[in-house]
Amino acid sequence: MRTLIVNCKNYPEVLGEGAVSLARAVSRVAEDGEVRAIIAPPTPFLGLVASKTGATVYSQDVDAVVGDKTTGATLPDAVRGAGATGTILNHSESKKAFGILSDLVPRLRGLEVCLCAGTSAEAAKLSKLGPTYVAIEPPELIGTGVAVSKARPSLVTDTITAVRDAGYRGRVLCGAGIVTGADVKKAVELGAEGVLVASSVVKAPDWNAKVRELADSLM
Repeated sequence: MRTLIVNCKNYPEVLGEGAVSLARAVSRVAEDGEVRAIIAPPTPFLGLVASKTGATVYSQDVDAVVGDKTTGATLPDAVRGAGATGTILNHSESKKAFGILSDLVPRLRGLEVCLCAGTSAEAAKLSKLGPTYVAIEPPELIGTGVAVSKARPSLVTDTITAVRDAGYRGRVLCGAGIVTGADVKKAVELGAEGVLVASSVVKAPDWNAKVRELADSLM
């Protein structure tokens, strides 16, 4: 089953009840059973979204610190306690050193992990940590509306080859500039098993229509 992950970031549209409304739109397309749809709301609203919707919820990040005396940190146990079932890690806006990730990922038992990479070489290296998803997202295209699947198709295919050569058998997603159903269809043609999107959904005037458009293009 192909996957759609909506990363809400901290856009003002989803700071509060907006996160719940968008999560419901994501949940509706998941109900069809053709696409796995996941939402990553702003961290303060993880519990709200998980408790008030039927959506599959990821956190946008998890901190690597350990212990109770970690004021302000987002700990794996807190993410689980909020009702999330997974997390995005190593997004270009929240990069972590490989050494930190190699220590952190084993602590996330019971949580799915989507590891983001900016290059095929980084993706291959991260794939050895055994995440549920590896997402290739060149940072220079994020938020531009210029889809990686069209602007840099070889990056998608090179990444798939690199992670498979590294022994990874999980799912490869692509993101950065994915806006339209056509962008998604091109990603699938290149071999991606889903997409990771953000502003194209959050900034859309009709969340239900945009989520449906992207999900239908994955089928």
